[in-house]
Amino acid sequence: MKQTHLSGRTRGLRPSQLHQLESLSHRRHPRDDGADLLTLERLAELSLELKQSLHLLIDARGVCRLLWVGPLGESERLQGHWPGESRRRQRWRLISALPGTQGETLKPEGREAVIALDVHTSHWLRLHASVTASGIRPAAIWQADSAESNGWRCEATGKLQDLCEAGQAEQRTEQAPDTENLDHPGVSQERVLLLTLAGSDSAANERDLAELEGLTRSAGACPVAVCRQRRGQINPQTLWGTGKLQEVALDVRRYGASLVITDRELTPVQARNLERLLNCPVMDRSELILDIFAQRASSAAGRLQVELAQLRYRLPRLAGRGRSLSRQGGGIGTRGPGETQLEKDRRAISRRIEHLGRELRQLESHRARLRKQRSKLPKVALVGYTNAGKSSLLNVLCGLDQGRSVEAKNSLFATLDPTTRRLCLPQTGSAPRELLITDTVGFIRELPGPLMQAFMATLEETREADRLLLVVDLGNPDWQGQLQAVHSILDRLECHQPRKVLANQIDRCDASTLELIRILDSDALYVSATQGTGLKGLRAWLEQAFWGVSPEPAHPGPSHPSSEHADE
Repeated sequence: MKQTHLSGRTRGLRPSQLHQLESLSHRRHPRDDGADLLTLERLAELSLELKQSLHLLIDARGVCRLLWVGPLGESERLQGHWPGESRRRQRWRLISALPGTQGETLKPEGREAVIALDVHTSHWLRLHASVTASGIRPAAIWQADSAESNGWRCEATGKLQDLCEAGQAEQRTEQAPDTENLDHPGVSQERVLLLTLAGSDSAANERDLAELEGLTRSAGACPVAVCRQRRGQINPQTLWGTGKLQEVALDVRRYGASLVITDRELTPVQARNLERLLNCPVMDRSELILDIFAQRASSAAGRLQVELAQLRYRLPRLAGRGRSLSRQGGGIGTRGPGETQLEKDRRAISRRIEHLGRELRQLESHRARLRKQRSKLPKVALVGYTNAGKSSLLNVLCGLDQGRSVEAKNSLFATLDPTTRRLCLPQTGSAPRELLITDTVGFIRELPGPLMQAFMATLEETREADRLLLVVDLGNPDWQGQLQAVHSILDRLECHQPRKVLANQIDRCDASTLELIRILDSDALYVSATQGTGLKGLRAWLEQAFWGVSPEPAHPGPSHPSSEHADE
């Protein structure tokens, strides 16, 4: 079975040169560490003759598995060029002969440093193909090190003869850090690198970055690094510049990231270009939000809407040659090998989207019947930015016990399905007044279009309410931007009902924040869902808004009057 593979810039080489390269690739090296000096000297001479860099990839037994001609940066991954049975994880040695002048540095740079990190080498021996005036061929040994900017740390420099000695190389390797640690195998969470495009407003940049980190953690991943680039002249093919993407590719290997998430929505072409340049899966912000929704969808209606949104998002992103191979028509030129797999996938997704659309229309009819049954009761919808405290407010306002309460936790998009509860406001000498309060899906800036369309049945609960309570978290430094985003989304949904701002978490903000919101909205109500502060005033406002009851003067008594609740 063939153990060595010759690849790279081999086209145009003479048969004698190919024979010499094949002969060098079959020569054995010391086991575990070191290299055969005569082989490397002949490799350097061939590098000068061909005017190309030559690279040897050697396994732990001393067998050369790959001889690569030309720069390593021309390859996407070296693993795809050697025999398949040798792809198991082991300690590789990489040796590179560089035909440059003596003044050039031996430091790994650019894409070559990235490709070499993917191999997980125990060490990388780099040598000058030419010799100095004194007959010395300089060389250097590099170790993978995530603390370095290029991912590599120089372990030793000197004459090639000294660095080829197996005993010294073995001693250096034992002291060197294990390159397998770059993969962080003991970490269960997916490691993510965040790629952002920064504008001129530093405060807005930090706000958007914090939100992207929150979304990443809500999806169950761990952000390990952030790469920023100032927004300048946009590259339409990748959005980010080529130099910055080379740095990102190195950081992916340095921090052991398995996924890159961008803060900008990517077109299908941009996503494919980024994955090709980074050699790593790439996901944009919209796809991240869809993934969170897929994890949180618990009801049948929620799963249906999430699936529809994901299919609408993925349909234009199917990779392939597309319409150029179409054979669906009739007549001359349309008969042939049949449809491609891409067209079959597209048609299957289109059929599924059509089926889910019919189910969504049935869901809308079902919700319309439920609203008709409750048409006699006033309806209030709690709307606001995600994680603003809407679910906590619903639980404490309606006095829901643990078995009937809505899940409320400090996480983005913890609630997907709208939940309606009945609030009873007791009055002296007559039956209590009743109204319905609905906890809705949280909003977020730049809500993905497919998600907005798929969740229209859920968002109809907001459109059908008599009044809207806009819950804003004053404990969030960006509460003003969040409130503005909520108003903008409500305008897009054509929600024209009366809106009332409900300032939540007043126990977690300072006096200047309270003064600012008084200036912006003098009619705002102030509550704390965690402490129960201001709930009596909220109930009084609801009575006044729907029944015209003037608030009673304050008097001692329980701060949480009894209330009943009922499901949808």
